[in-house]
Amino acid sequence: MASFSNVSKFCLLALTALTTVLSASGAGKQTDVTYKDITFIVISQPNTYHANRAQLLKEDFEKQVKQLNLKGDDRPALYLLHETEGLPELGAWTLFPVFSVFSNVFPSTPWVFFCEEETRIKLPKLLNVLKGFDSSKDVFLGRGLHDSHISIIHHFYGFEDPEAFAFPDLRAGFLISRPLVNRLAEMMIDLSAADLNSVDFNIDPKHEFARYLSEKLATNLTELTEFCVLDSEDCATYDNLRFPQCGAAIPDDDLSIAVKTCGKFHADRVPVVKKTWDRESRNIEYFSDVDDPSIPTITLGIPNTERGHCGKTMAIIRRAAERKEFAGKKWLLIADDDTIISLHRLRLMLACYNASEEIALGERYGYMSARGYGYDYITGGGGMLFSWPLLERLAKECSCPSDDAPDDMILGMCLKRIDVKITHSPYIHQARKEDYSEDFVKHRTHVSFHKHWDCDPLETYKFLQTDVPSEHDEL
Repeated sequence: MASFSNVSKFCLLALTALTTVLSASGAGKQTDVTYKDITFIVISQPNTYHANRAQLLKEDFEKQVKQLNLKGDDRPALYLLHETEGLPELGAWTLFPVFSVFSNVFPSTPWVFFCEEETRIKLPKLLNVLKGFDSSKDVFLGRGLHDSHISIIHHFYGFEDPEAFAFPDLRAGFLISRPLVNRLAEMMIDLSAADLNSVDFNIDPKHEFARYLSEKLATNLTELTEFCVLDSEDCATYDNLRFPQCGAAIPDDDLSIAVKTCGKFHADRVPVVKKTWDRESRNIEYFSDVDDPSIPTITLGIPNTERGHCGKTMAIIRRAAERKEFAGKKWLLIADDDTIISLHRLRLMLACYNASEEIALGERYGYMSARGYGYDYITGGGGMLFSWPLLERLAKECSCPSDDAPDDMILGMCLKRIDVKITHSPYIHQARKEDYSEDFVKHRTHVSFHKHWDCDPLETYKFLQTDVPSEHDEL
């Protein structure tokens, strides 16, 4: 009898603890919620290709609204960030500046849903998910990603147990409740004074945003299986695109490639490039501080520097813009000698972009962007891409304060000055494959990674060659 009593007490305590957790997370009994209770915000980009992709999401959304016969005040509102007025000029992609003007720009609804342009939303399914949560509490819902080990792109956060921290997969979207929106808005009213010290450098906004909610607002992500990568019957959201499909890859001759190297890496890094992606193009040049006819290298009179490489990068840009043999080229790729890239995938991706536009394309980082000032820049390790019209303008209007200034950041400052927005690619990566969530890497097709240390670059390149999209064209 005593044993049964102890078991009963244990069960009661367990049930009480579970109820407390569910209550704190906003989960519990069925609640009344309608479609108009959700504001949808798409983290979109102004580049023509990306704006068109965001428009496709909007059309799919409006089709569902029509099928559900939602009219007038019953309609949910959807906003594309790149065309929404009243937002700060910089940093909306980090999310923080959005909240500094939230009440002036967006309606006051119980729920706010954020997603990317390739997210697809099943409105009835999403509404059904929300019926199980209380919008009067601090609630943060999404598909969780986890680091299997500490990562440089997350500043080695959670060294004791990196898997314990969940951050949202933006392609699946995430939801936050109104009280959480209000608390964020209050903290972000004065961005210059906001406590954003941990995100001075904006590298992975989904992780940085989730970390801020956890550390500053004591709210962690509640992971739900209804937020998906691959679509299924039970999914309320899913990722619509593994990799862009815009027809045949651009011709090899449309892409000029500059590899930055130096004498001390000729014997170890350059041979890896020669064994891998060098074989995918006839148009690769190696720029070094040392003449080496076995590679061969080109020297530009710029000494090697231990820190930034602005002098070398600007010399490469000016050379490409000025020499007659480059006439007719459409793109310049500047890569490091430890960049690992699939040029075929890159040329497939570039088929989506209009090379007559001024485009700076790569993985977008930001310096002080979360504060609404500073600047965005293309981080160089995964590869920096410039359309030829922009390249010619950079050659004329940008310069380096010193040869060893950080090239990617100096170019970012120049792009801001000449009012050219960075176009972010989610397929180009500054770090090693091992530095990203395994779940994130597994469910997407990628173009590049970076670094040879503590990994096998040949295996990384082999990974980039698997599941190559269609439209393969031989050189």
